[in-house]
Amino acid sequence: MMPVDKIRPFHDPRVQYRSAHLNGHTYGYLYSPAATSTPHRGTIVLVHGFPDLSFGWRYQIPFLTSIGLDVVAIDSMGYGRTDSPRYTLADYSFKRAADDIAELCRQLGLPHILLGGHDWGGAIVYRVVQYYPGLITAFFSICTPYFPPNPEYEPLGTLVQKRLPNFRYQLHFASGEIEAAVQSKAEIRQFLSNLYGARTPDRQVAFDAEKGVDLALQPHVGTSKLLSDEEMDYYVQEYSRHGINGPLNWYRTREVNYLDEWVHFFGTDGQINHVPKIEHELLFVLATRDQAIKPFMAEKMRERVPNLTRKEVQTGHWALWEKPDECNRIIGDWLEEKVFADGGKGLKSRL
Repeated sequence: MMPVDKIRPFHDPRVQYRSAHLNGHTYGYLYSPAATSTPHRGTIVLVHGFPDLSFGWRYQIPFLTSIGLDVVAIDSMGYGRTDSPRYTLADYSFKRAADDIAELCRQLGLPHILLGGHDWGGAIVYRVVQYYPGLITAFFSICTPYFPPNPEYEPLGTLVQKRLPNFRYQLHFASGEIEAAVQSKAEIRQFLSNLYGARTPDRQVAFDAEKGVDLALQPHVGTSKLLSDEEMDYYVQEYSRHGINGPLNWYRTREVNYLDEWVHFFGTDGQINHVPKIEHELLFVLATRDQAIKPFMAEKMRERVPNLTRKEVQTGHWALWEKPDECNRIIGDWLEEKVFADGGKGLKSRL
């Protein structure tokens, strides 16, 4: 089997490192133009999760450009070349992310886009579709199922205690303990290796979704099989720009998101029928061995999103890296069958 093509972390001529000033903050993003050998099919914006970067789409970017799409992959707030505000949690909200993506599209002259997300990026794309339904033609989410806005606030601790013990790690991420212990480049490298599945010499793991990070064990983990040494060097370089406080702030925004959604979706009467329905074509890819995002969490997807294509990959959380060929095939088949089915004519008229 031929190895899957991927962009290189340094000096890859297929990728441009761009920046944009969006609603008061500077964002970094990767731009890769569509191959000239195939009909142009518009632009797709990709949104990564935690702890990742725009470079997390390294296996997908060459594939998507090969089928005629311009690719824009952003560094989300707090990550890489994007600003990392320390004391304003509202900058890490879904609404802020949606506003910033919409503004980037305005600046790039894109009236319509395709959209894809993974992990937190998967959660973001659902809200982008609901805040800006006219902007999105179709979208996909890897690992992250859809959860509709809730008219009642439920603290993270209550959610963990009642229904989602597999989210207990989020309490640890929000606690402040991790960024206090992970500051130097060496500590950042250990932390990332840990979250990317590395083990100690005696095969122990230092992360458990129902507990969090084992900070005592973390210094003993080795290297992750999912990244080359050069790729890990790139991740450490990018995370060293701001540290990990910004990325961890995404786990502190539950109340901020609730308040945004109450104002924009429920109105003064708090009626759930004001929440915009998602009627776009959606591809959801479940990673069956993801220890944080469990299969049962996606059980109501079909009734919540009628135009759903649901697929599975036998991987852990890093599906895009563990089985990039399978993920690319699933995304490509969905695009051809559900989005480009008319030969791209209808899509191109919207893009």
